[in-house]
Amino acid sequence: MEVSCSPAKQHLFVERLIACMDSNMPVHLRHAALRAAHNARQQIASIDAIEDAKLRDVILTKLSPAILSVVCPRQSTTPVDDISDSFEYYDRDLCYVQLIFALAKNPNWHPHFSEDHHIDRCISMIAECCESSLEHPFYIAGILLQIAPEQMSATSFASITDQQGWKMLRSAWSHVCHIIDDIHCFELLPVLAEGAKKYMQIASKSDLERLVKNVDRVLETLERRGSGQGGRAVDAVKELRTVASETLISFGQ
Repeated sequence: MEVSCSPAKQHLFVERLIACMDSNMPVHLRHAALRAAHNARQQIASIDAIEDAKLRDVILTKLSPAILSVVCPRQSTTPVDDISDSFEYYDRDLCYVQLIFALAKNPNWHPHFSEDHHIDRCISMIAECCESSLEHPFYIAGILLQIAPEQMSATSFASITDQQGWKMLRSAWSHVCHIIDDIHCFELLPVLAEGAKKYMQIASKSDLERLVKNVDRVLETLERRGSGQGGRAVDAVKELRTVASETLISFGQ
């Protein structure tokens, strides 16, 4: 979806996405619609640039729950729609978290994440994703850390335990080097650093050692690229390394 498209074409694109995401549609069609939304995620995130107020309302109130229905189909979904290939789960869930991550950069989406249960979905993914070598935790952390606690339901916010928060951040930092070329991910580093500092107090010695190694890799990557990338993000990563190293030293005292 291009913002420069005519309002009629934008309406048609969004309406077709919503229709194809319906739980009564074949699973491959729902996933294709999710990928299409994923490919247009930056344009959808920039909802403020859409002049048509009616279209903005449709995107926020109808597309948002439709997106969730792809990863959380209704109980009535027939067995034939079940996913048998684990790669399809991986692809579907990665498209989903990358899409929501992009939308989370615009505060206009935040109330809908709570109302439509995207936050609950992301929290439910923490345990499974953090036990495997996936990049999903980075995007999940980016989603949850960009949303202020007061914009989450009390139940959702309270359900994130310190253990879950630390697992999520620990896993997220292990994948930063792999996705740092994405400017949108790079811009999140200060938020990710603050999140790690918040939860690292419950970390084990081995977890802290791994965190320091991962942060060192990020700094080395940034230094190899010269002064083109720097500023607040690099300062935040350096500060995280200092805090993590000092916390690690305290284990020997």
